Amino acid sequence: MRLVFGCRIVKLRPVSNGLRYLATGMVAAFMALPCFGQPNLDETASKEFPKAPPNGVLDVTRFLSRDSKALHEISDSIQKLAQDHDFHIYLVIEPVLIATTPQELAADYRQAWLPGGNGLVIVFEADSRRMGIGQDITGDVTDPGNPARVPAFETAAILQKVYAAVNPTEAPEAYLKAFVGNLTGEFGTYFVHRNTPPPSARSVKTVLVIVGTISLLGLGAIGVGSMLRHSGMHGPRSFRFPKVDRPERLAAPCGAAVTSRRFALKPRA
Repeated sequence: MRLVFGCRIVKLRPVSNGLRYLATGMVAAFMALPCFGQPNLDETASKEFPKAPPNGVLDVTRFLSRDSKALHEISDSIQKLAQDHDFHIYLVIEPVLIATTPQELAADYRQAWLPGGNGLVIVFEADSRRMGIGQDITGDVTDPGNPARVPAFETAAILQKVYAAVNPTEAPEAYLKAFVGNLTGEFGTYFVHRNTPPPSARSVKTVLVIVGTISLLGLGAIGVGSMLRHSGMHGPRSFRFPKVDRPERLAAPCGAAVTSRRFALKPRA
């Protein structure tokens, strides 16, 4: 192949088949990259989830059937929290997850069952004992239409306390019972404290603390002003000889005499 540039003829070598195949493969890879890097929103929106379990536990494989007492205690604590504070916790038990993770599945269940954010979903994978928590992290907690919504930082603090209080090496049934029991108890305590107004004695104490703080600040300002004033009075002073006419003595250019007049202070700038 030849190309003509002005008066010069440039001869190009033919491209080998290997380089041509390599370039074609790279173009195909770049074209397919967005398909793998971005989630399919239509597929996510079209997912179908079962209805939220009335007792708070979705255990299709009957994993907790070996310990019916643990199942009843978990269900009772979940339902009590929902009745008292309208905050819903759901426990989903899966034998094994292949195409997703417990965290991703918990987030999907939370979006499907609790779009208002007043609750969370726990997904427990029995095979690996992995656990995922689906919680609301974007909602407005100041919305008066949903008083059961909990701030994300409060939920994180509660989960940290619960994880520290349970023993992950226990049997799965005992571990789930302890985890859910501690979780519902912590959320119940949180709602009680949040909904209880402060006692009158506490309000009076707060007012006294504020008044005392303001008084201390006033006294401190007075003290600083007094120190500045005294430091100015004790600063360096200068004196001047009074202007007095005296006759010359012994033909000297200047004369001196004794007087009872006081020296005048130098006026301040």
